[in-house]
Amino acid sequence: MTDDESSESAKENPEYSVPAELTPVSKWAKGFTADQVHSFRNDYEARNFVLGDDIGVFFNARASEVVPASIIYRSGRVSSLESEPMSEITEVVATSALGTMPLREAMDDPRARFQSIAVVHEGKLVLEEYRGMRENENHIWNSTAKTLSGLLIHILEEDGLIDLNKPVTAYVPEWEGTDWEKVRVSQVLHQRSGMDFVENNENVRNPKHPVSRAFSSALAARDEPQGESINDLLTEVVLKDEPGTVFDYSTFNTQVLGIIIEKVTKKPFDVVLSERIWSPAGMEGDALLVLTPSGEPLNGGIFGSRLRDFARYGMLFTPSWREASDTRIVSDSYFEKLHESADKSIYLNGGQGPRMVEEFGSGPTAAAYQWDAIFEDGDLYKAGRNGNCLYVSPETDTVVVWFSTTYENSLWLSTYARSIVNQHFRDR
Repeated sequence: MTDDESSESAKENPEYSVPAELTPVSKWAKGFTADQVHSFRNDYEARNFVLGDDIGVFFNARASEVVPASIIYRSGRVSSLESEPMSEITEVVATSALGTMPLREAMDDPRARFQSIAVVHEGKLVLEEYRGMRENENHIWNSTAKTLSGLLIHILEEDGLIDLNKPVTAYVPEWEGTDWEKVRVSQVLHQRSGMDFVENNENVRNPKHPVSRAFSSALAARDEPQGESINDLLTEVVLKDEPGTVFDYSTFNTQVLGIIIEKVTKKPFDVVLSERIWSPAGMEGDALLVLTPSGEPLNGGIFGSRLRDFARYGMLFTPSWREASDTRIVSDSYFEKLHESADKSIYLNGGQGPRMVEEFGSGPTAAAYQWDAIFEDGDLYKAGRNGNCLYVSPETDTVVVWFSTTYENSLWLSTYARSIVNQHFRDR
C-alpha cells in the first residue's frame, strides 16, 4: 500500500476522544522521569487503575511499586525468539472507534494510548514495537491473564486433582450454605456461573456493588487502610441466572479458580504458576502477580510480564510451542476439551458475547476456558482491560499480543489482531 492509498483508507472518527490533559503514552517510551516516579508512587489510588489515566499508565508498567506483589520466578534456559521483521504488517487496515486506518496510524493516534505490540509467526518474531513503554517492563496483562488460570485448571484436571463436574464447595467447603453449592467448577471455568458479579462499567462504577467494592479494596495503595477481603466478598454474591445458561464474564469467576487451585495443590498460586507454566516456558524474565492488601493473589488479571514473554505464552497454544518450551504445556486434550465445551447456544445471552460479535463481526461463536472468543477457524481471543490483547491462531501458527492503557476501558483495537492473521498468514 502506498502512502497515498494509506491516507485515502484512513478515516478518523473525531467523535472518539480522551481528556486533553492526559499525557500521550509516547512520552514514556523510554521510561518515566525521577520526579514522575515519585509523584505517581505517592498519588496512586485504585481509581487510577479503573480510569487508565497517567497514573494508571504508571501502574500498568510498574505495579509492584504501589501495591504488594509476589514474584513468578522463571528458571532454565531462555528460549530465543529469532527476528524476521515484516514491516508490511503495520499497513493492515481495520476499523475501530478511532475510525478506519492502517495499524501504524492507530498505534500513533494519541487517543489509542497504545504501548507495545509483538507478532510471532511460525516461531519467528515478525513485528515488535514499543510506543509507550520500555521493553523490559513487566506490564500488567489485565484479563488476558485469566487464560493462565484456565490452563492451570486443565493441567490439574489431567493430574486427577480436580473434577470439573463437582460443585465449587467440594473444594471450598467453607462456602457451604451459599449459592456456590449450586455452581459446578466447569461453570466457573467457562464463565457461566450465573453469579451476580458481572464485570461491566456499570457495576465497576457503582460503589455499593461487590464488583466495585472488590476493585477498590483489591487495588488499594500500600498506605491505605486494609479494605474488604475478596474471598469474603465472594460469599456475599448470589445467583442471578441459572448456572450454565449464560456466558457472563467476570474477574471473580477467575478468582474462584485461583482459590480452588490453591486448595487442591496446597501451594500458593504464584508457586503453582511458576512450576507449571512460567518456568518450563523459556521465559526471559520473572513475572509479577499483584496481591490484595490482605495478601490474596489477584489471579483474575493483575499479572505482569515483559512483552516478549507475553508472546512466548501465546506460542504455547501454537504448533511452534517447541520454540518456546522444552516440554509441552498445552496438550492436545486441552484443545479437544476447549472445543467440546464451546456452547454456541448461550454465547449471546450475556454481555461479553455480543460485545465480541460487535468487535469482530460474525466470527466469534463461543467461549470456554476463560477465552472470550472462539472462532470457527479455531482462532482464540482474550481481551484485557484497557485494551490489552491476546490473539492466538493455532491453524496459522500465529500469535498477536499488545499492551495499552486506554482511557476508562473505552477503546478496543481487537479487529487488527484478526486482520493481521487473515491478511498475512491465512490461506497463504
